[in-house]
Amino acid sequence: MSSGVAASFRRIVVANQHPRLFILSKCSPTPFHRAFSMHNKDLEKAAHPFDYVNKNYNFFRQYYLGGHYTLANIHDNTLFFHVESNFGVQRSDFVKRLADHIGFLGVPKADIDRMHFVDETGTINTRQFHNDYCLPRDIIPSPEEWHFNPNHTASVRMLRPLLQTMTYQLRMGLSHMFSTGQGVVMDRSYWSYYAILNILRDFGFVSQDSYDFLLEYKVSIDYNLKMPRLIIFIDKDPHAIWEDFQKSSKDYHRESKVYSLELLQAMDRMYKEEWLPRMSTYCHILQYHEDEIKSLDDVIFDIEQLNFDDTNKFPDWRLTVDVELERFRAQLQDEHFWTRMFNVNRLVHLSEWWTEPNAQKSQLGLMKYDPRYYWTTNSWDIKPFFLRYQSWTRLPFY
Repeated sequence: MSSGVAASFRRIVVANQHPRLFILSKCSPTPFHRAFSMHNKDLEKAAHPFDYVNKNYNFFRQYYLGGHYTLANIHDNTLFFHVESNFGVQRSDFVKRLADHIGFLGVPKADIDRMHFVDETGTINTRQFHNDYCLPRDIIPSPEEWHFNPNHTASVRMLRPLLQTMTYQLRMGLSHMFSTGQGVVMDRSYWSYYAILNILRDFGFVSQDSYDFLLEYKVSIDYNLKMPRLIIFIDKDPHAIWEDFQKSSKDYHRESKVYSLELLQAMDRMYKEEWLPRMSTYCHILQYHEDEIKSLDDVIFDIEQLNFDDTNKFPDWRLTVDVELERFRAQLQDEHFWTRMFNVNRLVHLSEWWTEPNAQKSQLGLMKYDPRYYWTTNSWDIKPFFLRYQSWTRLPFY
């Protein structure tokens, strides 16, 4: 038996015998099924390539008049993979190595400042601009700052932009996949948000009102996006993670009021007992210990054995007519639609977002004298704190 087969068999047996681990997807090849293959790594470019970065894919203009046909771009390796783990586990290097090895686009975890608040020139950070003029309770923290003071107001003001950024990443990742035919590997995508939000609510970092408010956003978005075809979960003992945090050179890791041993243990249980079993009904799951991903050979072997035509999974990827895919692709880049999904008027229903009477009016009055006020954002769904005309050049998503 080869080392790859032996390793795969061992992981399945261990997972099935362990009382706290979910059952892995079966790595049993079936004839005539759609499967990932390294032979498709260097395929020629898509039949109908599209510049999704600078243009919006329009159903009528590109499909009916332009002759673009999305299904012609799709092959066996046009897949969406998602890499997940507990807090503190290093995923970024694995995502990059895996993406480079199999010819996919590697998408890093969401960087709120770079992908949401910083303009296309990289010179103006509207989060910092807002914080310079707002009341202390209205400050929007960076993730690093939030670790030192994770109160209810700060949490919701960080988690809402995080949801927008993760949504934007997944939208553009799927647009890239349909426009080029290249698969995508994402480091903790939009679908991780539910687990993160729940654990923060359980430990009191997010109020119940904020939880309901953010979950209302997410539920309305879920039906307009696609789930991953494969989740690769990197496992690590919570005690080892906590010890690594205590030795970290980063202050917000060592002194974090969020990363307690109890929270890391609860997050581990959340993944293995709730989130991963639920996701396994929609997609394939592969689990590896942190030491097992140093070499990609076993990982690639396991992926090649998976059946991506499994009729018991992937309900959101089943298409009845090809036009359905064209409409979905067009909606991914319908900026007006996504602007409405994140309508700022919803914020009036959340007490943590309220400010003092006339504070916002005074803040905007002072902002007008700052040169940064005349910056205009470059994506409809990532709006500044003041309304101005916007260009169609998009922010980076990887």
